[in-house]
Amino acid sequence: MIKLKNVEKNKVIAVALSGGKDSMCLLDLLLKSSKKLNITVKAVNIDHSIRGEESERDSNFVKDYCSKFNVPLKFFKVDAIKYSKENNLTVEEGARILRYNIFSSLLNENYADLIATAHHLSDNFETVLFNIFRGTSTKGLTGIPDKRDGFIRPLIDVTRGEIDKYISKNNIPFVEDSTNGDIDYTRNYLRNVVIPKILEKFPTAETSVKRLGEISREENDFLDDLANKNLDFNDGKYYLPVDLSPILLKRATKTILYNLGIKKDYESVHFKDVLKLTTLKSGSKINLPKNVVAVKEYNKLAFYIEGEKREVKSVKFKVGKFNFLDNTRIISATPLDNALVFDGDKIPENAVIRTKRDGDVFKKFGGGTKKLKDYLIDKKIPRADRDNLPLVAVDNKILIIFGVEISDDIKITESTTNTLYAK
Repeated sequence: MIKLKNVEKNKVIAVALSGGKDSMCLLDLLLKSSKKLNITVKAVNIDHSIRGEESERDSNFVKDYCSKFNVPLKFFKVDAIKYSKENNLTVEEGARILRYNIFSSLLNENYADLIATAHHLSDNFETVLFNIFRGTSTKGLTGIPDKRDGFIRPLIDVTRGEIDKYISKNNIPFVEDSTNGDIDYTRNYLRNVVIPKILEKFPTAETSVKRLGEISREENDFLDDLANKNLDFNDGKYYLPVDLSPILLKRATKTILYNLGIKKDYESVHFKDVLKLTTLKSGSKINLPKNVVAVKEYNKLAFYIEGEKREVKSVKFKVGKFNFLDNTRIISATPLDNALVFDGDKIPENAVIRTKRDGDVFKKFGGGTKKLKDYLIDKKIPRADRDNLPLVAVDNKILIIFGVEISDDIKITESTTNTLYAK
């Protein structure tokens, strides 16, 4: 008997439904549990345009099945290959980003309370092995979380074999992805060649690795919390004590870099430089990515973005890419990773993109208008960063603060027909 995990009562749950065995199994289980748990089950299907006619076949299968069993369905079609090329990503990475952006937008639009994906115990095992082989920190050992930020994985404790048996026993139809057997794909090689040999010798390996992930997650969270307790923010600068242990110093530095907009551009050499800085005399400085500097100030390290406010001409708001202070910014009708989502029809024709000015005001998401300066201080945006933030504005009213928030005036609602993304 398959037991579902993290399925709360009285919720609207949308299944990420590809038509494959895993997601069809999850949909069937949730539908059979719907009365008992008082849940409403919906579905979302995405054609990534990767496999041509086969992708269309899979989506048509999902549409027909949902229609037959009266399951509300949202369908999307994206060009994952084009998106991946434009953003220098593998097709797998690009498809995942597009997929999760759509899922997040559906949560924001209140299409569902939760998005349920069909990741299972074997997927988790595969992910951890993949992370180990490509070189990972202890965070890569944590595997796939069973729930996070509106996403649940009800099958995360279920093996692939158990899903196969359930599908067969209950005569559940499904479609097969023809690329699943192509071992030129790294994950397929792990799944079809490496993992079966491991399980022959170590039958409980999947469960053991999940237990390792749970322990790793607890320890990572503990160390991150401990490290960040040493972090101080004041007047646009982040501070760390110079006598912090190397392990905690690295973790706290990673948090600072993330807060300053450096999410993936750091390397191990940067952390080594920060550690070396603790031994140098006061006033010593190192350069980090994206104009971030670290300076030793007596018994502390100070991190901040270096640079003066630059004069920037206003740019008329429009969909597309544009260069702003040496950075590429995008307004797109296609979902973007880590983008702000808003209703494009609520942007007035005279809206422009510019930097902040005296007298600017901002209506916070959820309500309440503040001076832009005060809002940015409340959000702890470093002073050196505030003057150079790109904004979408109409006169002195700010509608979008890139990388931070949208105004309540342009939020997505059920009547939205023109969803746009800003990054």
